[in-house]
Formats: sequence, C-alpha cells, structure tokens
Amino acid sequence: MRNCPIRFCFAFIALAFGMGAQGQDEERPSQTAGVAASGTPVQKPKDDRIEIRVEKLEIEPSVEYELSRAVGAGRIVLGQEAIPGVIVKTFECHWQRGNMVSKKMLKEQRADPQNAIYLIGSAGYGGASRHRFGRGRVVTMVATAYDPSKATIGPRATGHTFTGMKAGFGVVAVDPRVIALGTLVFVEGYGFAIASDIGSAIKGNRIDLCYPLRETSLRYGKKKVVIHILQ
Repeated sequence: MRNCPIRFCFAFIALAFGMGAQGQDEERPSQTAGVAASGTPVQKPKDDRIEIRVEKLEIEPSVEYELSRAVGAGRIVLGQEAIPGVIVKTFECHWQRGNMVSKKMLKEQRADPQNAIYLIGSAGYGGASRHRFGRGRVVTMVATAYDPSKATIGPRATGHTFTGMKAGFGVVAVDPRVIALGTLVFVEGYGFAIASDIGSAIKGNRIDLCYPLRETSLRYGKKKVVIHILQ
C-alpha cells in the first residue's frame, strides 16, 4: 500500500507527456500544403512585371554606279564600301500571369545605310547629265563580238540595229527574253552599252558586242564577261 502514491505519480506524468506530444502535432503545419489532391504542386500565379525590350532591324544597303573619268574604259572600281543601316526600337512590355498584355513603343532610332558606290569608266556613255545609276542585277554571260560591215552581217546589212540605232561601239545584241531591248548595261572590259540588237545565234545567256571595225571583232573571240544591268 505504501507504493500506490508513486504509481499514481508515474501514471499522471505519462498521461501529461502524451497530451503534450499530441498538442505539438496539432500545432505543426501540414507538410502537404501547396499540393493538390492529385499530388501535383500548385503553381502560384506570376506577379505582374514590366519588361523593357529592344528590337533591331537591319537595313540592307543598295548598290550605285557613278561615272568617273579617272577610271579607264570598261573598268569598274569600288569607290565606297557598303555599311548596313539599322532601326532600333525600344518597347515597354507589360506581363500578367505569364502573358504579354500590352506593348508600348518608347522610342525609335534610325541609322541610314551607306550604299556601295562603284566607279565606272565613262567612255562609251552618250547620256546627257546623268552620272549615277542604280543596280538592277549582275549576270555573267558568254560574249562574242561583231561589226556592222556587210562582210560580217551579210549583203542586207544596213548599218543599223534591230531597234533602229546606228551600229557601233556601245551597242550590244542580246536575247530579249534575258535582257530587254533598250536596257542600259555596263560590260566589264567593254564599257557602257545599249541592248538594241538581236542575232540568230544570240540566245539565252549570250551577248554580242559591237565594234566599228571588223578586225577588232574578229580578234575578240569568245569569253565570259560580267554584265551590270543598270537602272
């Protein structure tokens, strides 16, 4: 009987300890907070944000040709390098929940391109005051030569081209399906010329250069040439 108070004390302490542990478990936050019933983490919506965005657009330079007395006949020399231009636009973009909801341009800056300029010999050009041309396209063709004499053209030679121009230096025969008649061209190694004649053998990627003398045309032979179609 003398041991009963001690047993009661031990029982009371054990009960109190169990209640304290249970209280601690109830106060501990749940480890499953932020997880959906399926076990997939719940994503919180993104906060609104403002983004400054810079966009650049390159401007391609063009090509120009300029007459020059310092350049020999039929020659072409690069006088100015091409430098691309650029347009820079700065935007203020507003994002909400991962989506862009507005885009406002704050400023635009522009630097114009510097065109390439080729200096070409003015020999053979019979134009008036025009001294600069744009580029249409550049092609490589097989070139031959002819002269307006009857010995070359035949007994029906008139000394004039298909379009009525007087045949001579600065006149070329082409296939009109490739180069339109009346087109101004610059033939490297020859010079300025007008596409104003045709020929039965001049088909496709071929060109016939007119020279005033038969001896010159016979010496020319056949060769590849670069042709700049001018605008």
